[in-house]
Order: sequence, then structure tokens, then C-alpha cells
Amino acid sequence: MTSRNATKIIATLGPATLHPEVIAELIHAGASCFRINFSHVDGPEVAPLVQRVRQVSREVGHHVPILADIQGPKLRIGKMPTEGVLLREGEPYVLTGRDIEIGNEQMAQSQYDDLALDVKRGTQIMLADGNLELRVEKTQGQDVHCTVITGGRLFSNKGLNLPRTKLSVETLTDKDRRDLEFIGQSDIDMVAISFVRGPRDIQLARTLLGERSKIPVMAKLEVPEVLDRLEEVLDVSDGVMIARGDLAVEVPFEQVPRLQKQILHRATARGKWAVVATQMLGSMVMNKRPTRAEVSDVANAVLDGADATMLSEETAAGDHPLEAVQAMARISAEAEAMTGSCVEPAIEADIQSFSMGAAHAAVSAAETLKAVAIVALAGSGLTALAVSKWRPRIPILALSAKEPTLRRLNVLRGVVPIELSEHMTMEEQIQVADRYLLHRSAAAPGQITVVVAAMPLGEHKETNTLRFHRVRPA
Repeated sequence: MTSRNATKIIATLGPATLHPEVIAELIHAGASCFRINFSHVDGPEVAPLVQRVRQVSREVGHHVPILADIQGPKLRIGKMPTEGVLLREGEPYVLTGRDIEIGNEQMAQSQYDDLALDVKRGTQIMLADGNLELRVEKTQGQDVHCTVITGGRLFSNKGLNLPRTKLSVETLTDKDRRDLEFIGQSDIDMVAISFVRGPRDIQLARTLLGERSKIPVMAKLEVPEVLDRLEEVLDVSDGVMIARGDLAVEVPFEQVPRLQKQILHRATARGKWAVVATQMLGSMVMNKRPTRAEVSDVANAVLDGADATMLSEETAAGDHPLEAVQAMARISAEAEAMTGSCVEPAIEADIQSFSMGAAHAAVSAAETLKAVAIVALAGSGLTALAVSKWRPRIPILALSAKEPTLRRLNVLRGVVPIELSEHMTMEEQIQVADRYLLHRSAAAPGQITVVVAAMPLGEHKETNTLRFHRVRPA
């Protein structure tokens, strides 16, 4: 039907990809959504970039949503010499909450004020994405005295993780609250909340979004304690993002593949967005080709049922952002071809709801009738999401007259958003779908589509109608 894959690609915008021509190239290469990392900007600074993406999206004719990724309580060390300092295994090292101008081979400043309060003798401290490891020996005032367990070079502003340690800091910082209030007054489509520990974090984020509290909110899964409350988090969120970078530091790295599969299974079963993120094509920050391990990683995320895979530094600050998107698109296409763009569905959600029942019936009927597409008419509520979660082998044409809806649909696996005019009847909408299929040589007259709708149209009822339709000649 289209050169664009069923599995969507989220590309992060940054210094390497701020020019309109580059944004257009990324969309043409397969980027379905753009992420803005609020760790590096404040809300008001984002407004011009949002408008730039909107302008380019209109020019290239794609409905591209914007995902705001809220920073959260990122723990980092302070300034170090440009060349870094070498931490040697077995030697002492101090992390301090005191203000020091620059770190050295004996001490570095922790930007987390409560570090000395949250740790005790034997606590494990990981630095620089887990490449360096310290063990706490004692605390003395604001100083945390450690022994270096795994040494290496430490540079400025590297991350600090405390695996299996409960932090005193709130999930939403003062900066996060300001950013969420800005987003609540902006045109941003989706929000990801970092370092979620439980459902309260999502609920508070919605409160801060104000009038836009109903836009999709995703929980980033980065700390172990949220895994014990995953079902509760899924209850109140619209989806999850598996942020493997921090998660692999917080839990034993060998557990991450299993956890990824389990999380994707549960998110799909609950009818929620599921995104796999961080270090997917990390080598392409500098190289034009991915490693063989990265190719397998992306392919497995597709086969595990992710709605989208995400590029972070690769497109934000890498040397080859376009090649990174192209590589991810090629890998996804090949993985989808292994199973006909289909993973085994794992729906265990409330099948008694009209929308979920209609979705199940539509996918089953489409397979039996060898339909060429499933068509979700405007006003069908969450039906396109529900149909997507059954992972049909054929495209899902989701029709809407609302631009924000079309953009959000573009992050769902297998969904093709199609724009309508306002107040179209059921027959007029089906004609739009027919023309789309015929124009792209994706169907011939007489071939079958399965149509799902909430009738009467425009009354925002649950999906209650299933129709079998033969494509009509143009």
C-alpha cells in the first residue's frame, strides 16, 4: 500500500535536525513522529520548533505528531576537567553535595542534593550510563565516601544512578511542572513522563496539563519500582516507553530483553501505546551503518510488537541522522516481512467493551475474507487503537476530519491516517477510503474491506457497527 512501515519511527530533534529541509528529509525517510527532549530546553523555547514541524508536515503532506519528553529528576555530576578524570578500581572517591568549581581525581560534585540522605554503606552508585561503579563506604555531612569498583574516565554532567535505592526526590521537578503547564497551552500532541514510579505521577501530570489533560500521556519505564506497579500505571496512562538506557543501569542488564518482551506484551494486551527507546542504533551517532547487534535489536522490538521504535542522539546530534532513519525503516520493513507485518496478538483487555469486541471481529473477518484493508470511520473513538492492538496483517485506514487526531493516529502500528472533510456521511467516508486504495494500486474494484464505525456518526458513541464492503470503481 505504502512505502511507510507498519511499525512507526520516532525521531528526536536536536542540533543536527533543526533545519526545515532536514526535517522534511526525515519524514520522507520514514519518521512518523518527532520527539523534543525537554532536558535541553524550557517550554517557551520549544514554540518556534513546534511551528516549524507543523509547517514542514503540511508541505510534505504527512500528519506528523510531536512528542514532548519531560526531563524528570535526572541525577548528574557537576563540572569536570575537559579531558575528564580517571577513576581507578579499588581507590577511594568522594561525591559531594557541596558547591565545588570543578571535580578532580578525588572528588566530584553531585547535583542531587539528597544523595547523602538516600544512600548508606554498601549502596551501589552507577555513573556514566553504568560504565563506572562506586560502592558507598560512609557518609559525612554532604560528602559520600566511596570505593571505585569499576573504573574509567569520568566527564562533566554524566548521569548518576542508584539501583534498588528509593529516592527522596519527587518524579516531577519544578522544571517539569513549568514545562507541563506550557504544554497544556500549546499544540504538542503527546507527552512522555520520565522516571515514573507509580500511577500518581501520571495523574499529577494530567492535572498540570490543565485543559489538555486528555492528550496521550506515556509513562517512561526507567526505574525498577515501576515494574511492580505496571498494571496500575497502565490503568492511568495511554502507553509506555521502555527507556532501556536508564533501565539497564537500574536492573541487571541481562534482564532487559525479558523485561522488554513482558512490558510490550502487557501494553499491547491493555490496548496501550508501546514504544521501545534508547541506544537502538547508537553506533550511528558517528557511523553510517549500524552494527549487526543493533539490527537484531530493532528487528526484535518490531517482532515483539512495538508500536514505534525511537531514535535519540542518533538524529538529535548524530553525524548521520537521515541514514539512521533510513536504516531503521529498512530493518523494520524486513522484520515485518518475516510475519506479514503481523505479530501474534495478545489481547487480554476488557473484550466486553463494544470497541474491543468490534476490533476483534473486524480483524477476524478481514483475515477470513482476505480483505485488503480495515477502515475505521471518523467518530469511531478508540477503535483504530483497538484494531491496531490485534496486529492485523493488512493496513488500518483511520479516517478523521480533525488534524490532532490524525497526528496521534500516526504513532499506532499499522495505522494509516486519512483526512476527511467535516460532516461526511458513512457512504462518503467509504468512498474516500476506496479512492485512497485505488489511487495507490493497493486494491482493485471488487476487493473487500472491513468497515468499523460508531453509529450514528458524530455522536462519539462506542463502536457498534461492522460492515463488509467491496471497493467500488473510481
